[in-house]
Amino acid sequence: MKLFSRALLGVALVGAASSASAALLKFEAAYGLADATAAEAQFLGNSHNQTTETFNGFANTGQVGSSDQDSWIQAAPSFDTAVGTFSMQSPEASPDGNDVNPGDLMIEDATTGEFGRSDNYDSQWLDSNDADSVLWDILDGQYNAFGFYISDANDQGAALTLEFNDGTTETLDLTSPLRNGNIAYITLFSDVYFSNASLVFNNGVGDNDGWGIDNVTLAKVPEPGTLALFGLGMMGLVIARRRKA
Repeated sequence: MKLFSRALLGVALVGAASSASAALLKFEAAYGLADATAAEAQFLGNSHNQTTETFNGFANTGQVGSSDQDSWIQAAPSFDTAVGTFSMQSPEASPDGNDVNPGDLMIEDATTGEFGRSDNYDSQWLDSNDADSVLWDILDGQYNAFGFYISDANDQGAALTLEFNDGTTETLDLTSPLRNGNIAYITLFSDVYFSNASLVFNNGVGDNDGWGIDNVTLAKVPEPGTLALFGLGMMGLVIARRRKA
């Protein structure tokens, strides 16, 4: 924990000195259940003012069909959550005959979920339902860090596009050994608050590529400018005390 905190502080101060616009201080993906769990614990231990959505508060108003394709807890074009609104931005361009409600996102659990997602999550999660892109309108735009679990993503290629409150954007590739049955924990720290994010997936023609996310946490870390001013202030106090002595 201490090593991580020192590394983050060093990068933050460099960002404050070299950039006046949005800058990512840290973006990481920890793959595999053990590393993902450790990454979540590290993220929660190095941030504050946290708000987490577990997706467990959504009542079961859906249906249990003959297969996982036509079963869900809830299905809707968008879901309002504790961390903002998730909306279907671009449904799957070429749905096959097994797809149901292609214009909806879904809340799933182990009894309704498909592929490797039900193996990773022991509770409810948000499922993309093979969407090409999903928009995350982040709660109130007053956070500069987030972390979340994602599973069964990037079979065909994926990216996370982040829009900051200063109008700049950043696109981050989720290049990894992510395949069916996988899981990763994504963390991001920035020196500028962000307002929304798009999870974009390249499904190709006739290729189904979905994902499930869970335990989405918005948080804050000290802004680089604040850290720099705090450091200068402490230095001034030290000099003043030495002069007084």
